[in-house]
Amino acid sequence: MRSVFIVYAVLMLYIALRVVGPLRVKWAWKVPMLLLLALGAFKFSILDWVNPGGRYFAPEVDARILLPLTWLNIFVILLGMLLLLAELPRAVGWLFVRGRFRNAVNIALAALAGIATTVGVCNALAMPQVHRVDISLPGMPADARPVTLALLADLHADTVKREPYFRALVEQVNALGADAIAICGDFVDGTVADHGTDLEPLADLRAPLGVFGVPGNHDYPSGYADWMEFFARHGIRMLPNAHVQLGQGIVLAGVADPAAAWQHEEAPDLGKALQGAPAGLPVVLLAHQPSVAPVMAQGGRVALQLSGHTHGGMFPVLSNIVSNYNGSYLEGLYQVDGMQLYVTPGTSLWSGMLIRLFCPAEITLITLHP
Repeated sequence: MRSVFIVYAVLMLYIALRVVGPLRVKWAWKVPMLLLLALGAFKFSILDWVNPGGRYFAPEVDARILLPLTWLNIFVILLGMLLLLAELPRAVGWLFVRGRFRNAVNIALAALAGIATTVGVCNALAMPQVHRVDISLPGMPADARPVTLALLADLHADTVKREPYFRALVEQVNALGADAIAICGDFVDGTVADHGTDLEPLADLRAPLGVFGVPGNHDYPSGYADWMEFFARHGIRMLPNAHVQLGQGIVLAGVADPAAAWQHEEAPDLGKALQGAPAGLPVVLLAHQPSVAPVMAQGGRVALQLSGHTHGGMFPVLSNIVSNYNGSYLEGLYQVDGMQLYVTPGTSLWSGMLIRLFCPAEITLITLHP
């Protein structure tokens, strides 16, 4: 947290010097602006103080407080980025331009950051769109009919996304009539006591071949054992290092998330996941983080890996950082050492970075063909 605090402190000081300081207004106006900047810059420190013990990761704070704090935090990030991008042309061509004009540019950038933040937060809160993908599955019997799989990931139930949101999501998924439903981790940010009611609608998911899932990195610190029991009671067959055989000659397997080590749970183990699986059948693997793909591709046993975790990068520039931290996988279909990998940009979003610009949330309807 200390490094995060320092980064945000520097960013806030930079914005204050570039935008707030040069404003031709009285300090009676500047002080509230600086206070709002501080609320945004130090959002995570504030949440850590309100929810001690790391609960800033999944704060039980009313959405009417959390959403404005999140908006301010994203605004600080976007404005800081825009100002930094403007430094080069400023240095090259604007050194001799009158100060008033330079201040007007900074104010315009602040307005642009405000608009982009508002649009991005609204996009993040919107219901996901349906994205249809056709994938040829090597090893699938030639006479098998296509299998449709509705892929969800990154639901992130919290104080912002409550029961009505998930009720509408379930209705949207069921309307697709998929043969099977898969949820690739990060169901929740918080405990069963806090958010079990919010995820009750998942019990109404319907698919002839079943509803399956694997845990994500946010699920472990949220009370892993309690949530695994909750999902089992609500008709979701969890597959951490396990498999099932679907119809049409397909093995659906799952692995635990690398974050399991944080909570002393079982690490991802493809060998254990496929133990006893029929040889010769294609394997579709659920793995929350796409970065494990090179390991899962070894041996050529897995035909297709399905993952989430990246949230599509959320917005330009940040998407490059997200990609670098996830093995260069961001969203869409990839080839990894003979294995196919599909990364969904996610069905919802973590409230810690609640923004989507140019990467809408999706329910992916995948059709698997021989």
